[in-house]
Amino acid sequence: MKPILQLEYESQAASSFILVFSRILGEERENEYRDDHDEEDSPTHKAIIIIIALCIGLAVLGISSCLIRYFYLRHKQRTMAQVRQQSEAAYQQQNVQLESLCLQTQELAQCPICLMPIPTLLQLITPCHHSFHKACLELWLLNEKICPSCRTSLNL
Repeated sequence: MKPILQLEYESQAASSFILVFSRILGEERENEYRDDHDEEDSPTHKAIIIIIALCIGLAVLGISSCLIRYFYLRHKQRTMAQVRQQSEAAYQQQNVQLESLCLQTQELAQCPICLMPIPTLLQLITPCHHSFHKACLELWLLNEKICPSCRTSLNL
């Protein structure tokens, strides 16, 4: 009887050993499953990385658009300042001529840009039939390509 009991004991010990071993393997499999889901290949992790990359991309895009706008406006202001400096001397010279001509004649049309009388020698008429001083209109056309009075496109 002893050998049968011994076999049963050994089989029970073996089965308990197998049970413990299978539990250990089961825990390892669960740990592997958890590790698989915690790795960089998980869909959640990929989605977070994509969201972060999109946020960074939008931030870079926003900053670059602000910088481009800043440099564009800076360039435009410098260009306007150069145009003003170049035209200032011609404009002042025209004003001297205007004042001398206005003293000679009394009834002249008024320039809509500078509000001074327009002598016929310095008068320039646009295709839309508006009268301006030549220097005033040239200065205006350096910045805008439209009539100051009616906003019609001018190609002079």
